[in-house]
Amino acid sequence: MEEERKLLVGIDLGWETTQMTCFDFVSYEPVPIGRKIQGQRVYEIPTGLAINPANGEWYWIDEEYAKQDGVICLHHLLADVLRDEKITTGRYAIESYQALKRFIVKLLSLLKEYYPADMIRRLVITVTERQERLREYLTAICGELGIPKGGLVIQNHRQSYMYYAVSQPKELWAHNVGLFEMENNMLLYSQIDIDKKTVPYIVGVTQKDLSDGIDWAALEKEGASHISYAFLNAANTALHKQLVTTVYVTGKGFEGSWADEALKELCVGRRVFRGQNLFTKGACYAARELAGEGKLEQCLFLDEDMIACNVLLRVYHDASVQDVMLAKAGALWSEVDSSIDVIPDEEEEIRITIQDVLKHETRAHMLSLSGFAGRENKMTRFTIRIRFAASNTCIVTLKDNGFGEYCPSSNRVWERYIMV
Repeated sequence: MEEERKLLVGIDLGWETTQMTCFDFVSYEPVPIGRKIQGQRVYEIPTGLAINPANGEWYWIDEEYAKQDGVICLHHLLADVLRDEKITTGRYAIESYQALKRFIVKLLSLLKEYYPADMIRRLVITVTERQERLREYLTAICGELGIPKGGLVIQNHRQSYMYYAVSQPKELWAHNVGLFEMENNMLLYSQIDIDKKTVPYIVGVTQKDLSDGIDWAALEKEGASHISYAFLNAANTALHKQLVTTVYVTGKGFEGSWADEALKELCVGRRVFRGQNLFTKGACYAARELAGEGKLEQCLFLDEDMIACNVLLRVYHDASVQDVMLAKAGALWSEVDSSIDVIPDEEEEIRITIQDVLKHETRAHMLSLSGFAGRENKMTRFTIRIRFAASNTCIVTLKDNGFGEYCPSSNRVWERYIMV
């Protein structure tokens, strides 16, 4: 039952490691969920699995069982899943979907050690970049596991970063906020810009790849002092003339001792925070907000994967004319899929209103119903469905459902694209 669903969960599904957090309503913060290894909780879980074909048993990739003869190890599970529909190693082959499903099942089963009687209410999975196969697999897997429709959201790291940064004390985002990620010879800089002249605040993020400006091969040979110099040079260039007073750094690249001194220099005039769980916590904060339990109503998050407009339908309901919200600004365009049934009353067209929150413009689109003429008034029920083909392309679908046995459906479907 829905009332039993309490858990708000964030997962950072990474190429090498995965982390999971669950929102705690006592501390009002995300808490890490980990495995117990030799009596200690470990919160970074390798994104890999091992299978024993002889008995069909699945193990974590770093378990002792995974070292047995005949056990097949999938060290790069996420990359393998995205590469092909089947994963083949030697003579053994398994569907990518099933391998990812096994990993997600084992991961979510850790929640039972903490919350044995509770079920997931909202799950947000964050990945480096959303890819269609991964989105389809995760959606289907969570459906099989009983997570209700609408209970899963898949978002990229930039979106999780926005949720994380703006969930911190307000003094940390009084101005713009920066994030450096360093891992696997890659250095990315993402900056959050907050427009507080609007209500709600518009929170956006831009990202720059600083990797090309660094000679990674030379750095490996020349040592820590050169890594520190290269990073500070790239960081100061990115931050030049930017009103950034809070900086976060994350990634395995910052685990070396060189980072301690480099970050001290970066601290001049700024507050700098280092950690490895920013994205899973950001996903957990997003789960809180999307479940209606948050405190960020004054903020509207936007990036290239989110729509920058509200989509409304003008209807007559409860003795008054109303605009019903069918898509809300800040939603991921690929997640928008809403519908409503209407019965026209001497109407020859429907009105779709687009409210652009960035340009502060409102446009009305009148969509003709002339193709469905020929029936008596109030004897046709339509389903109006709203989806998006891209962040700036709205799809309006109109389906004739007839009116019971009095007016059978023609099964006609009419579709229009609206550039927003």
